[in-house]
Amino acid sequence: MAKKEYKVRKKNGLVPNFFKVILKPFKKKPQFEFLFEGDLQKKAIYVSNHSGASGPLTFQMCFPIKTIPWGAHEMCGNYKSRWNYLYHVFYRQKLHWGKGKAFIIATLFAIISKLLYSGVGLIGTYTDKRLIKTFRSSTKALDENVPLLIFPEDSTNGYIEPPLAYNKGYISMCKVYYKLRNFDVPVYPVYFSKKSAKFVVDKPYYINKMIADGMTDDQINEVILNNTRKLFYDYIEKS
Repeated sequence: MAKKEYKVRKKNGLVPNFFKVILKPFKKKPQFEFLFEGDLQKKAIYVSNHSGASGPLTFQMCFPIKTIPWGAHEMCGNYKSRWNYLYHVFYRQKLHWGKGKAFIIATLFAIISKLLYSGVGLIGTYTDKRLIKTFRSSTKALDENVPLLIFPEDSTNGYIEPPLAYNKGYISMCKVYYKLRNFDVPVYPVYFSKKSAKFVVDKPYYINKMIADGMTDDQINEVILNNTRKLFYDYIEKS
């Protein structure tokens, strides 16, 4: 059987839109602060903190342009795979929920999660050779001018505000796309605060330009992370 090709979602599907209508009256509309002139670019990558369980949902409901998120590949699998990830990793390890609450929510949410994530076009991420699948699907999205939304936060021990460390998958994606298309994808650091109901979007950074200027991946990652943390201290905490 031929492998199913990834289809780029330029608009969210029925299931995400249904939840948007249902949840919108109960969700405070966030404020936006843009630290640059001009419009948001669509052939771009938006790199953000996760903000617990609320970040991805709020992005899909409120961000001014449609984005396609990266997410754990387990969430694209069967019910058992989705339940195990939700219960053991997301709710217990990352959010530190109790066993009872985690069990109930994982059992219920795993039923609809595949439809929800498929409806937003989620691209599964891997830590082995299957990562090439992530890059291939992401390249298709950028080719069709649909931006990627990446949460690079190292949440092994939970979500910390502001994040203490970022993984470098977004840098690898920029390098791959530049090699394939000779285009330096702009990377926008974003900070979202659920408590303040606020997005702060920084100016775009150009990863391959930074590499050409002699910076290493670690140095670039530190710049993006530190600027994201600065967004929190300067525009969230002070407000």
